[in-house]
Amino acid sequence: MRIFILIASLVLLFSCTDKKQYLLYQGEVHGTFFHITYQSSEDLSLEIDSVFKVFNASLNNYDPNSLISKINNNEEVETDSLFRAMFYKAKEVYEKSDGAFDISVAPIVNEWGFGWVKKDKNSIPDSSSIENLLPFVGMDKWKIVDNKVVKEFPEAKLISNAIAKGQSVDFVANFLISQGVENFLVEIGGEIVCKGKNPKGEIWKIGIDKPIEDEVYENRENQIIINVSDRAIATSGNYRQFIESGSKKYAHNINPKTGYPEENELLSVTVIASDCMTADAYATAFMASGLEKSKQILEKNNSIDAYFIYHDSLNNVYDYYTKNFEQYIVK
Repeated sequence: MRIFILIASLVLLFSCTDKKQYLLYQGEVHGTFFHITYQSSEDLSLEIDSVFKVFNASLNNYDPNSLISKINNNEEVETDSLFRAMFYKAKEVYEKSDGAFDISVAPIVNEWGFGWVKKDKNSIPDSSSIENLLPFVGMDKWKIVDNKVVKEFPEAKLISNAIAKGQSVDFVANFLISQGVENFLVEIGGEIVCKGKNPKGEIWKIGIDKPIEDEVYENRENQIIINVSDRAIATSGNYRQFIESGSKKYAHNINPKTGYPEENELLSVTVIASDCMTADAYATAFMASGLEKSKQILEKNNSIDAYFIYHDSLNNVYDYYTKNFEQYIVK
């Protein structure tokens, strides 16, 4: 699901107070699109490209030469700080979500055709193949010792998609902060970190999509608009990435306990946290948990807020949000 930023008419404006220009840099990375708006006296696009390259070299599952690919292929390599940060956050959310978030579900994600291994677009795996892969799933089967990964089974693999996109947003945001940039919004594939104010001198406005299947960007509508600054936002949904077999659709959110796409009442969830890696991981965890289990997880973690869109048995659509999330909603 893409969260779109209400900034299109605001870029390339000058601030009257410090004469720094708001610049927009956009393009493709990590198999998706990015949009970065920042206030600076210099163009940082080349430096941002270098930041992306460093990140991809560590955590890009689609690059056979990346660190995570070498680890998945059982090569003897030492982890770097990016991988370790991702690994330990994934372990943390795995434990706090009772296993609903699990990046070791990679073998099954690939079997369904939602990972880096190319599969027939509408090929549905048989139950025996899923059953054979389930023993390799579980972050309790992984650890890091002396900066090297130790896994229980050589067949086990990690997929970074559900957490690394958010982490890459943090990585770019931290780079901008290191360059003295005080006002910016970094968005990669719908995951966002925003700081300071937009070119109008206001808090950033973010639109959250209605859960409709239409892929055409111009046809998307807002469910709500939120005002956010100095926070991270991530959204996960089950209605745009799926495969079809006959009349049945299988969403890309795999339940790591069953090996099958999760089927519950949730259509999408948006999480606000202090960093995007955390927001990204919990958004995925909630989609795999369902609404009631997600509420239980949230009761034990007051550092994040969430907004859920869900439907009932008659396909009536509703929303639910945590108490603190209400402060962000534009009335």
